[in-house]
Amino acid sequence: MNGRRPFLVAFLLTAAVWAGVAVPFALTPDEPAPATPRPGASAGPNIAAEGRSRAAGRQALGLAWSSTWSATVPEGSAVPDRALGAGRCAALFTWATERSAVPRGTATAAFTLTAPEDRGLVVRSLRVVKGRKLPAPKGTDVECLGAVDRGVPQSMESWGRLSLDRPRDLKVSRAVGPGATVGGLIETRTTDCSCQWWIEVEVWEGAKKRTVRVDDAGSPFTLAPPVAGIGAPAQGGALKYGTTDVALARADSPGDGPSESASVSASRLLAGNGQEMWMVADREVPEVGRLTANLDVPGAVCQRVERRLVADGALPAGRAAYAVSIADPSARKDLERVVDVSLKVKKTVREGPPPQGYGCYPAQWGLQSNDSQSAGSARLSRDTPHLPVLTGEPVQLLREADGEPATSTLFFTVEAWGPDETEYHFTLDVTVEDSSGKRTHHTVDDAGRPFVLAARPDGMAPRHEKYAYYENGHRIG
Repeated sequence: MNGRRPFLVAFLLTAAVWAGVAVPFALTPDEPAPATPRPGASAGPNIAAEGRSRAAGRQALGLAWSSTWSATVPEGSAVPDRALGAGRCAALFTWATERSAVPRGTATAAFTLTAPEDRGLVVRSLRVVKGRKLPAPKGTDVECLGAVDRGVPQSMESWGRLSLDRPRDLKVSRAVGPGATVGGLIETRTTDCSCQWWIEVEVWEGAKKRTVRVDDAGSPFTLAPPVAGIGAPAQGGALKYGTTDVALARADSPGDGPSESASVSASRLLAGNGQEMWMVADREVPEVGRLTANLDVPGAVCQRVERRLVADGALPAGRAAYAVSIADPSARKDLERVVDVSLKVKKTVREGPPPQGYGCYPAQWGLQSNDSQSAGSARLSRDTPHLPVLTGEPVQLLREADGEPATSTLFFTVEAWGPDETEYHFTLDVTVEDSSGKRTHHTVDDAGRPFVLAARPDGMAPRHEKYAYYENGHRIG
């Protein structure tokens, strides 16, 4: 017994430490977990003493589909291709935060407060506290348009917006039962402060008032003044038409400010409700098995599978829909345009073993891919250097508010046929003509890289996936 005593004491002490610091976020099942604490971060002052309220916090990506998150990654870190492009905001955010990127202009913190086991608490107010000043960050600017942190559950509501430039107390009233946890999100802004910051929450535990600190896993949060946006107006405007988020990077210094000329962007659309999803990956993605554990939830499984595969670098296969968005800040009364779209295509053959094929099909799936809104389609089956998709397509620009550019979006579908190892890489040539006959030409790609669509051996039928899932409770393959 004497020989076991040191081991038991050490075990109990370790368990007590973990019990004191473990305040987990409830994660949604379709996205990767939040970024882990930075190396060397301690439990720090955001964990209260035993028998008191406990708090935990971390950086969050964004609050809504229209959010923009930007940061500066320290010099010496090149952004990998897998973290750039459509649908890659989660990958870029994880990569950047793991390298101590400093948010620019706006930062969002997700936090939880847990009441003591023997009594509840009431949250009365919170504030952001400015810490020590930091040098202006230098390095690569990164940006996510349509930044929504899917690692934060929807039940965690926004508690408000605060400013480091004009500190104030945010009055709230949240009651939490004994041992229970409440979560929230706080958005913090600055225009001129490059500094550390954290949140102080005023709570009442019975008749006793306390201040609980919320920070980033034991270290202060950081924030620096905003930088010029990376994305073109067309990329931001496309979000309102259902395009997915887009992750961008800029190593060079920004220009003189936003241009008044027209801009054009393009993005692949993710599958919607009732639409089948086809993708290929270089390897098996084990996380997909967890997402498909319950296939009796129609309209949810396939969308989660697709987002997981996109985050892992998988490619769309066989058929995909794309959106071409136009934004013109200079357009005033003349809002009619005529648009031509063509593809510059290069057929390639992937090396190595055959790709892993994934298919996911709603209970009543059909051969559709956002076709109800497509203005045209193209079929890729051989080397096609120039392939027209839309010719003389009329477009009416719309302006929702003064000061915003006039925008519009066109949709088209691309099909790709060929052997398993075939891929088609393409960029878009877009010509926009106004009523006076003035024409502008734009070359559009996926955040600096070509769009890629993999072929399917049979073109259409869902028979060749190695892993096929149906949302009525069956798995094939």
